[in-house]
Amino acid sequence: MRMILKDMRTILKLALASACLLLSPALGLAQGVAVLEGTVVDSGKPVAGIAVRAAGNNAQASVVSDRNGRFVFTTLLPGSYVLSAINRDRRASIGVVLPAGGTNVTIDFGLKTIGSVFTRVARPSIRGSGTDLTLTPGLLAHSVAATTFPNLLLQLPGSARGANGVVHINGDHGDIAYVVDGMPVPQELNRIVGNEFDLSDAAFVDVIQGAYPAQYGGKFASVLEVSTREGAPAAGYSASLSSGSIGEDAASVGYHDQIGKANFVLSLRGSETARGLDPPDLGSPVHDDASDTNEFLRVTLPATQTDYFNFDAGNSRQTFQIPNDVAGGEPLRTDDNETQSDSFASLNYHHALSAGASLSLGLSYKRSRIRDFGDPANDFTYGEALYAASGGSPDDCANALTRNNFGPATCAYSLNGDRLASDYGTLASYAAQTKNHAVRAGVYYDATLVDKTYAVTLQPGNFLAPIYSPAMPGSAYTVVDNAPNVGHTESAYVQDTWKIDSNYELQYGLREDAFQLFSTQFSDGASQLSPRVKLTRFLGSRASVYAYYGRFFTPFSFENVSPGAAQLLNLPNQPSVAAFDLKPQRDSDYELGGHLALGGGDLGLRVMQKNAGDLIDDTQVGVTALHQDINYQLGRIATQTAYFQHALARDGRFYVSMNHTYSVNKGCETQLLAPCFGSPSDWTPADHEQRWGANAGVLRNGASGGWFSADAEYGSGLSSAGCASTVAVCKYTPHTVFDAEQGIRLTATSTLVLRLQNVLNDRYFITYLNAQGNHVSQGRTLEAELRLDGPPGR
Repeated sequence: MRMILKDMRTILKLALASACLLLSPALGLAQGVAVLEGTVVDSGKPVAGIAVRAAGNNAQASVVSDRNGRFVFTTLLPGSYVLSAINRDRRASIGVVLPAGGTNVTIDFGLKTIGSVFTRVARPSIRGSGTDLTLTPGLLAHSVAATTFPNLLLQLPGSARGANGVVHINGDHGDIAYVVDGMPVPQELNRIVGNEFDLSDAAFVDVIQGAYPAQYGGKFASVLEVSTREGAPAAGYSASLSSGSIGEDAASVGYHDQIGKANFVLSLRGSETARGLDPPDLGSPVHDDASDTNEFLRVTLPATQTDYFNFDAGNSRQTFQIPNDVAGGEPLRTDDNETQSDSFASLNYHHALSAGASLSLGLSYKRSRIRDFGDPANDFTYGEALYAASGGSPDDCANALTRNNFGPATCAYSLNGDRLASDYGTLASYAAQTKNHAVRAGVYYDATLVDKTYAVTLQPGNFLAPIYSPAMPGSAYTVVDNAPNVGHTESAYVQDTWKIDSNYELQYGLREDAFQLFSTQFSDGASQLSPRVKLTRFLGSRASVYAYYGRFFTPFSFENVSPGAAQLLNLPNQPSVAAFDLKPQRDSDYELGGHLALGGGDLGLRVMQKNAGDLIDDTQVGVTALHQDINYQLGRIATQTAYFQHALARDGRFYVSMNHTYSVNKGCETQLLAPCFGSPSDWTPADHEQRWGANAGVLRNGASGGWFSADAEYGSGLSSAGCASTVAVCKYTPHTVFDAEQGIRLTATSTLVLRLQNVLNDRYFITYLNAQGNHVSQGRTLEAELRLDGPPGR
């Protein structure tokens, strides 16, 4: 009873401190810091009063071990660190990987120096979900999958390929949350191609796949905690030059150094390719060139022995040609294009309040712009080929039957658009660690401005021309939407992880989310209080089982077609202006899982059932590259996953996963963009559903600095409207893909990398006759890369 009362007093004190934080004017969201704790021992006995220093991830911090030899760091971001314990005549060091879920280590003076940050891989945390994983710097540098974020995501348990680099995870639509150096990265624009963040800037990725604590919100297919590239106190450089068989050329350069007390790392990267998007034809892609440039800067400045500032700034620009569907009748002259640019900057201050407690404050700015350049003259001149590409006849538009006495129907669209989203975020987070409790609290605010200009041109002979251009009834007509959207997002949470005893741990918390969205034709808003609770039973040091329940809240995108423009694009099916009826998605998530020791590895198990209300999906505006959110009335997602991970020497690994996914929707209810005629009255598979999937891979690092890595991916295929079955449960098409990479160390500072992707040349349709159009996988490719790294870079 005395112990319980003591625990309750501790909880009350920490809750009061959290409440004070939540009521403060600083706004934010605790996303980043991870707890690194451990014990200093000598011959198995704890040693008190030892200075312990953590250095790495562009940060340094120092603490002193207590009378039990225990130490704890609470202001560090996930990443790689060297821990050093120092007394008057001895020093012991150990390299550790700190995942977002934290870790516990022992520093033994009797072992003196132990390796470096690249020789020790943390075991999967048995406190996380059954399929969480940690991608260390060594894995990201040497894995054949670590070329782009989409390729990397495809090796996660429960992943499925989608069109143009979209990856669906755990049966969800592709809603993946990114947290970069502790700062959430907003995504307000509906995008179907391109990456907002370049994987070459990442040094460490902690993947959280389920059993989300209250600190996470927004998107729940998966959460990626990204730590960016690390510097070092001394100057160093890196560079690479590569060329591939699909016309791909790339170059990068990086430099890190120390100016005064500040560490910084700067990197630049550029690439171009003749195969930017998934083309609709199995033959050689036509009009598919693409380019990508990326610049990144990170500066870390220690303020005290425990406090520091961290500044990130990144910029990327991508260009894409929209491939022509020559086999479907689209002319070679059609040359629609798209550009995307993204800039992100953040400033964080991490402050240690006392032993075991810390405060983090941050500001962020995100700017995204997507521009689409249509080609209406060619799109509409050559037999309405865009409509033909989606299964119709070239004469379908010209000969369309009269609908409701209004005249010919609208068949083909051409888009010229300019979309610009600016986000201004501010955050504060609080963390406190005691013997039996880990309390976190935070608040968040984000202001969003979406300036957009859609100019969607309908083909000659369309339904609107006789109404709006009576003097030229056979002419094209352009629907313009230039109404800006203004949004506000607020979140607050508090959570506690209570170590009840050596066998049980209870994690519980509450999260409040709210948003408001305004434009000239609508205003909307919603909020939700979401409880999260997880009970874990430990079965020794390497095994556990858990049960989890959580409520989730996902707002729709703040980029939306206005009701007036939606009416014009959907006439005659939508004869009047529809109300703005988009709704946020609200989920109830039930999960069972755990970890089992299997030989020297870890077998993670996870069974999840998600019941969604107002499930968010997206749809294209005609045959343009513009996507918009829609709602289904209900959604059901169920996944069962087994994931085995085994660490190998020198930061290598072996892994294999198997996954079954069931993802269905019911009752389209959004009138804004699609009037829901023919909406499903019963459960139908989502277009991104892949029932069966499996992944496997190996990375073996050699003692001389070379390596070999290989990955395999199997998928049963996505749902397709081209299926003969009336309920569309068939899959199109199953596929098996193998990739391999060999790194050959040439000198102390140079490495040759040979990379072969899709070894079996398995060409298959990623999508076939569905709302996304037709998209074909990339065939076999060969790439050679030369890497240079100057000492003493890490």
